[in-house]
Amino acid sequence: MLKISRQLGVTCNYCHNVKNFKDTSMPTWKISKEHMKVVHLLNTEGFVSNKAPKADCFMCHQGKVKYNYIEPKPL
Repeated sequence: MLKISRQLGVTCNYCHNVKNFKDTSMPTWKISKEHMKVVHLLNTEGFVSNKAPKADCFMCHQGKVKYNYIEPKPL
């Protein structure tokens, strides 16, 4: 979790209720679980080549909570 929080530039209380870490009611916690599923999917089924990069949070977020991706305009 420390690696993930560093890759997003946040502290534990951004996703967790620090008084009860088992509490899963925070919206940011739910979003992070979905994003972790995407990272896992990329690493197991998306980037299957030995030379492919390993996906992690930094790949999109680059140290920021809100990633800077802008979808290209269609041709």
